[in-house]
Amino acid sequence: MPRYGKIVVIKRNGTDGIIFPLTSTSCLFGRKTECDIRMRLPWVSNEHCKIEINENKEAVLTNLSTVNPTQLNGACFEQPVPLKHGDVLTIIDRSFRFEYPLQSTPKKRRSRSPKDENLQQVAGVELLHKQTSGAKSLDAS
Repeated sequence: MPRYGKIVVIKRNGTDGIIFPLTSTSCLFGRKTECDIRMRLPWVSNEHCKIEINENKEAVLTNLSTVNPTQLNGACFEQPVPLKHGDVLTIIDRSFRFEYPLQSTPKKRRSRSPKDENLQQVAGVELLHKQTSGAKSLDAS
């Protein structure tokens, strides 16, 4: 099952609470029983907001409540907004942190110019020369 990230409940004392793994391409927050993350507060809309994973595997937050809008990092928003790792969304007085999964992708390799290759070869020869001459002096004593 693919994992697109996770949603961490932030407790009122500021510590991390329950973690919801994001294994589907959408996550609906609200009061309805069909919601993925259900909040039983009278001020929460039946469908309050949703996170959707787009074709680029980016998480996008959409507010669905006109009465009590969802906040992102303390600010209201009108249009769907891409989420960044660590963004905090707040519904009424409940906060959640979005986190992308840890990536195990290799670091980008830099292409080497012929000049870099020559410098490395020269440095390798110098290093080899020092090691060999050092070894000779140890053998001689």
